[in-house]
Amino acid sequence: MIEFTYFHSYKSIPMHLSKEVYRDEHSTHTKQIFYNDKKKVSGILETGKHSSAEHGLLSVYEYTGENYRIVKYGHETKSYAIFKAKGHTILGAGNWHAIDEALSTREYKFEKELLVSDHYHDIRYGTKQSVNYTYENGLKVSETSVNEDGTALKTNYTYHNGILQSKLLLNNNQFSGQFIYVYGNNNVLLEEQQFGKHKDTQFMAAQKKFFYNAKKEVEKTEYYGRYNGKMVLYRTEEAIRQGNVLTKKESSVSSIEQVIGYYDLSALHDTLKERGMDWAVSMYDAGYADRAVFDAHSCSIEKYDDKGNVSELKQVDPQTRETFSTTFFRNEYNEKSQLEFTICYKVVDDRKMEESSIRKFYYLD
Repeated sequence: MIEFTYFHSYKSIPMHLSKEVYRDEHSTHTKQIFYNDKKKVSGILETGKHSSAEHGLLSVYEYTGENYRIVKYGHETKSYAIFKAKGHTILGAGNWHAIDEALSTREYKFEKELLVSDHYHDIRYGTKQSVNYTYENGLKVSETSVNEDGTALKTNYTYHNGILQSKLLLNNNQFSGQFIYVYGNNNVLLEEQQFGKHKDTQFMAAQKKFFYNAKKEVEKTEYYGRYNGKMVLYRTEEAIRQGNVLTKKESSVSSIEQVIGYYDLSALHDTLKERGMDWAVSMYDAGYADRAVFDAHSCSIEKYDDKGNVSELKQVDPQTRETFSTTFFRNEYNEKSQLEFTICYKVVDDRKMEESSIRKFYYLD
């Protein structure tokens, strides 16, 4: 069973998009979006073909006022077959599809246009999950879910002048973590601090620092994690903007991300032993972070057209600075400036451009 992008809300779909087709030399994928007379999504049909195998997924949207439910069916079900035989007009009828053969259901409930509950039922595996939300002055202040084993997970949000200040994570009403946000001038986010708990002690486990250019766009992010009782820099991301060109770089310390965030070495070593990784205890000693070095992992250069879509993508070896992959995108727009299709071209060894895929978009009149 293939599953394409899920849309949890009809509001997340461009309301004029009715069909999207993707095709390459190996496969074809099609997504059709259907609307009711109120211009809300009534159904989504996603089909795919790879070699001789064909698959499909049908999402049926059912509304009760501002609330709605999404029911998903695989291509092997009778409900799917009925839809294929009758066409999308059947979406406005009742009692034509059977819930007991559905893959899943998801129900969204709203109050004053704010989502207050999200109930998901995976019928295939018999699992359920519910999330409930509360608000004050239009801002989400809590999010609560209950796992299958009865564990209650809750997140409390706090604000100042409408700006998020912290997220407190509770497990059965016990502290399990917290995020604190630090802002600079004009409420620009400077830091995200993550706190954990070791026995009865709360401590900073991880930290992100954000750096901006003159246009207040993030151009560098530094990731820190606690190792042997101190915060160490273990990863950096850079985004360098020059006109319509964006260069992305990423570097990190190999093999350290999986062992940062523990209160001290003793807590880390205990966890490694619990995971059956006794062999790693001697490697992650007190001096590991001091000996570790940064490696440049990736570098890409993206060029955008005047509509903001990628027109060229280069993958560059961060060590040699040589380009090892180049992709061009031909973006064509209709008279309403909507993207009509994108053809992807790869540059092959003889420096010729070879078409590798096409994505076509259709819109309602």
